[in-house]
Amino acid sequence: MRGTTAAIGIFTTVLAGACLFHDDPTGPTTSTGSTGGTTDDIPTTGADQCPNNCPFPGPCRQITCADGACGLADLPAGTVWPGTVGDCRQDVCDGEGGLQSQLADDPPPQVPGDCQRYVCDAGDIVTVLDASDVPDDANDCTDDTCEGATPVNTPRPMHTACGPGLSRFCHTDAACRPCKQVTDACEDYGAEPHDNQETALNLGTISDDDGDGSFACGTIKGANDVDWFTFAGDDAFLNYVDPVRSLVTQDGGGGRVCVYLQCNSGGTSINCGGATDDIAPLGQKGCCSASSVAPKLNCDGLDDSAKIWIRVDTPQNLACVPYQLDYHF
Repeated sequence: MRGTTAAIGIFTTVLAGACLFHDDPTGPTTSTGSTGGTTDDIPTTGADQCPNNCPFPGPCRQITCADGACGLADLPAGTVWPGTVGDCRQDVCDGEGGLQSQLADDPPPQVPGDCQRYVCDAGDIVTVLDASDVPDDANDCTDDTCEGATPVNTPRPMHTACGPGLSRFCHTDAACRPCKQVTDACEDYGAEPHDNQETALNLGTISDDDGDGSFACGTIKGANDVDWFTFAGDDAFLNYVDPVRSLVTQDGGGGRVCVYLQCNSGGTSINCGGATDDIAPLGQKGCCSASSVAPKLNCDGLDDSAKIWIRVDTPQNLACVPYQLDYHF
């Protein structure tokens, strides 16, 4: 069976030039029973509109108008009458004001991603397997497939490219992360050497525009391994220096991040807040924390441009600490 909109469209085609009956806009709406519409939906014929008190004609009939008087006429045989959507059948008019039920290719709405679809078979609703109806979980790190009628989202191989521009990497838990996953072999995917402050990896120039900054990936291998990074912090006009550094470790702990600052001109004043005060090997003031460091920097004068050093180590003497270091100025 078909919906009301489709049926009325057929009425309009069959009865070209027909006028439509309109209820009194101030009066009650008249139900058409199985159509779920109103008498506004009933086709009429005649040069003038019918009076407002024309009776409802019932299925497969139309209202006629002649000299202001109401009449009824049977709809042509084969006209589809509105009915239940998705039951693999349809009602059609027999040309004598009656309804006939016919088979129709009218299955219920499909359920996306359930590896199945509905089809009509001799008037019955049948469920069949559909391997193309995969369960899309919107995750680059899974393969979306069907195993029979079972939707499956299988994690893709470790280090599969994922994320924006395929610039990130899949992990075995199907998460897409900026850094590659480190296995029990304790791989270090970061740039080396940068084991001391003098040979710190140069990250370039970072302004205090909050949209400026990036991240670095690395691995600390044992208590004696230390990673150093450095960059030039540019205090742009009307911007505010808030040099947050955060450390995300792969296994949830064991690493420490320290930030040291030296103003380009004048004295350097630092407030570590809840972090621990520290001094770099080359004498610069700094702060250390196990997760995030946000020292308050104050340089003499109006310009807070400074040179920044970042140290990542493992004071807990763990043998392997993979990390992601996020930084900005």
